[in-house]
Amino acid sequence: MTRLIALALISTPAAMLFFGPSARAQISIKPEALTHYSYCVSAAKDRNAVFLLDRGTMYRCGDDIAVSYFNYLGRQKVPEKRVVETEGVFIYRMIAGVGKCWNKIEDAYGNPTSTYGCDIYIEL
Repeated sequence: MTRLIALALISTPAAMLFFGPSARAQISIKPEALTHYSYCVSAAKDRNAVFLLDRGTMYRCGDDIAVSYFNYLGRQKVPEKRVVETEGVFIYRMIAGVGKCWNKIEDAYGNPTSTYGCDIYIEL
């Protein structure tokens, strides 16, 4: 039943405004995927981690919710990418069509760390 509700929501004209015409092909509608997605968006709203950008909105969650989402993506065999940035070294796992989860494994000075987060983008 959750799958039918999710499909109905993604198929609505309002959803097409947020996700674009190819959203159905990109967004996983598995119940567990939708659960992680909705928990992350809700946590971002609760913690004022919603950022209005030029072409959309970004929701950022962290802590246990991000760890769970990151691990879920790993269990789904989502490829990971190691990226070196000025803020440190990150492992990224992409959320198909809408964002990414990350694990920061080194800080800007090369010290080991472990910080998790997920960024979900909704385009206008």
